[in-house]
Amino acid sequence: MTSDRPCDEECAEALAQLWAYLDSELEELDAVRVRRHLDDCSGCLGEYELEVVMKRVLRRGCVERAPQALRLRIREQIVWRAEL
Repeated sequence: MTSDRPCDEECAEALAQLWAYLDSELEELDAVRVRRHLDDCSGCLGEYELEVVMKRVLRRGCVERAPQALRLRIREQIVWRAEL
């Protein structure tokens, strides 16, 4: 069921988690909350659909791979920040 209710705090929270949801990076409970919100809110569902299309376009357009040295530096930075 969808509604055309105006954007509220619940919408703001769902939209803030949208990329993490798309990338399957949310905890299960958070993912369920976002999915339920998208099922109930046509405005946010439209944003979700736009992001899905954008992700596909970006994936299709990214044919070059970063150099190995750059990938290694990025990975080291991620690990370093995770340890903080």
